[in-house]
Amino acid sequence: MKNLTDTMPVQVYADPSEAVERSARWRPGDPFPLPAGPALDRFSRLVGELPAVEVTPRTGTVVSTGGPVSRAAGRLLAVATGRPHLHVDPAGLASAVAGTGPVALVGLASDLARVGDWPAAGNPRVGVLTGRTPASLLCLVYRTLVPEAGARDGTFVVSNPFHQDELDADAVEKAEMDRLFTERNRLVVYHLHGRECSAGMPDAVICGRSDDGVGPPAPLPDGFRIPSCLRGEGCYRRDLAEEQRVRAMDLNAVLVFSQSCSTVAVGASAFPPEVSLGTGFLEGTTVAVIGGMGSHMAEPGLEREVLDGVAAGLPLGDIVARLNAGERGHRGGMAAFGLLGDPGLVLTPPAGPQTPPPSRAPAGSGADEEAALETLRHLSDVVLPRCERLPWLELDGAQEEFLALRRRIREVAYRPDAADAAARAALLADEVAEAQHHLIRRAAASAQREGADFLGDSSPLFDQEAREEIHCVGCDRPRAFRIKLRHRVERGLTVLTEQCRRCGDLHWSTAESPETAPRILGPVDFPADRRTAAVLTRDIVNPGPHTVRGAVGFAFQTKDEPVLPSWVSEPVEIPAGGVHRFRIPLDLPAFPTVRPDPHTGQVMALLDGVCLLSPAVMNLA
Repeated sequence: MKNLTDTMPVQVYADPSEAVERSARWRPGDPFPLPAGPALDRFSRLVGELPAVEVTPRTGTVVSTGGPVSRAAGRLLAVATGRPHLHVDPAGLASAVAGTGPVALVGLASDLARVGDWPAAGNPRVGVLTGRTPASLLCLVYRTLVPEAGARDGTFVVSNPFHQDELDADAVEKAEMDRLFTERNRLVVYHLHGRECSAGMPDAVICGRSDDGVGPPAPLPDGFRIPSCLRGEGCYRRDLAEEQRVRAMDLNAVLVFSQSCSTVAVGASAFPPEVSLGTGFLEGTTVAVIGGMGSHMAEPGLEREVLDGVAAGLPLGDIVARLNAGERGHRGGMAAFGLLGDPGLVLTPPAGPQTPPPSRAPAGSGADEEAALETLRHLSDVVLPRCERLPWLELDGAQEEFLALRRRIREVAYRPDAADAAARAALLADEVAEAQHHLIRRAAASAQREGADFLGDSSPLFDQEAREEIHCVGCDRPRAFRIKLRHRVERGLTVLTEQCRRCGDLHWSTAESPETAPRILGPVDFPADRRTAAVLTRDIVNPGPHTVRGAVGFAFQTKDEPVLPSWVSEPVEIPAGGVHRFRIPLDLPAFPTVRPDPHTGQVMALLDGVCLLSPAVMNLA
């Protein structure tokens, strides 16, 4: 049976100072003290009868800083949640909250502005409860104890029309936000560009200023960026009328997840606290804000991680710490989040089966997303860099094509969770393979006219790094050597060549690791009779751990005179450890004017950006 002292009705005081005084002496069983005023009116209009407070133990510590109001509010939260309370001077705050355990830091915005840095800099699980007035701070403590009163189970996404998620967002213009003024969603997500005082939409600005009895500081403080509104010059968005300025405090939510720059800026504010966007949300019905700190690069769909954390029963402090650690594989770097709210608060998991949030739909499976990312990683980090070095070998003609493919890889990489991402990544892999085939066709046609010189005029730009004696695959004698060359400018370009003192050229390759790179196998010399059709055969082997794709070709140097069969090429896909048998039919009787002589042809291949060349000498009788 629940003890009668576990829930307490509220008592509203017309004088905020009396509510503060009662808060400093409150004990479980007493009516919960609340100050009258606009902050409480907004909440009561939304939820109707003010709910009683229920004592709910939470993990961690409550720390307050500043004057008597902050001390009373901190103590009130601590007693109502069964946590120890510590009141410290702003100068000692960093050491008081240091560590890894959850710390709820309570203080008026004016008190916290003197801290000098974000209080959670030394502790990933610090959350800040703050208000601009004593009444708004005490009302926030109250809402934190009855967090989901009057809330509907849902997510509402507001996005700019040029963000990637705009087609799935609930609102991209002001008229579509009406529901946020009348209903309280459990989670409201903002994917908007902004600055510390606001978040912008094409036809509106969400403004952190309250106009709720909190006037501009007088005189204007030094050391802050003072927006035009505090100088009496109106909003900096001169393209908007006053009715297009939406106060953050008027947008209802339990939890706000805001991906705009500097939504959370407590202690490290560039703007005065009277205009801070994150604090503006807390002046309304919001219980907590997870928001970007400093310059922030939004990642559409990241609210899924917030929802997953809520569904798993994690406290808000743990959810934010997980976001910042990138434990779920989302993009890190510029994405740094702070928490305005109680880090020990555990929200009720949504009822019923979970569906992906709007900005993730339609979404592919996790396996599809990982497959898409792996394909894109391989193309971007391995194949294209190799292809882009080929002009140094005078094997050019496709630079623009590869640049265009890079741009398209980036487009798919922005939304790897999209339902068609894996298919689009696979299509890009097809196109990269086809681009390599284009190069081989051009190289084979060029070799027929001019011959094939692997280094061309670039040979002076290579330094020899290594040389070793090897057995010749052509004459089966130990009189060959392998040389490793490195480009003097493009240091990532290496060339391996095998040469024989009798046979000459044996093999050329741009492979970085010859042990796992594709290779052309077959004897250098082969006999043929001009009265009989023949077939030149070469094996293209792939000893590596991944499938390679591209093309293989062949050409005799004939200066385009029809005295020998013309050049050929074909696409190639070789699985890991596999072999591709390249067969070149030679209809020699169709060329009666060819002389019985050694004729040199070149077998060439381009596989995952590795360029290969191997001579084939036809001893024609």
